[in-house]
Amino acid sequence: MAIASLKEKTTLKLELDAGTVNGKQKVKSKSFNNVKTDATDESLHEVATTLAGLQQNDLLNVKRVEETLLTEE
Repeated sequence: MAIASLKEKTTLKLELDAGTVNGKQKVKSKSFNNVKTDATDESLHEVATTLAGLQQNDLLNVKRVEETLLTEE
C-alpha cells in the first residue's frame, strides 16, 4: 500500500522576545496563515525578518508550520 502526501496548509510563525518574567524568557507568537505551500524557506525567512522590523519586540525564531494530508493510493 502506497501513501501519498499532499501539503494542505502552510503557516508562518514568528516568535518574539516578550521580556523576562521570574527569570524565564517570555515568548510572544504571531502567525500568518494562507502562505503558499510551495513558498521556499528562504523567501519565508526574508518575509519574516521584514515583518519583524515592524514589531515592537525582537525576533527570536522563524517557524514554518505545515499540515499534510496522508492518503492511500
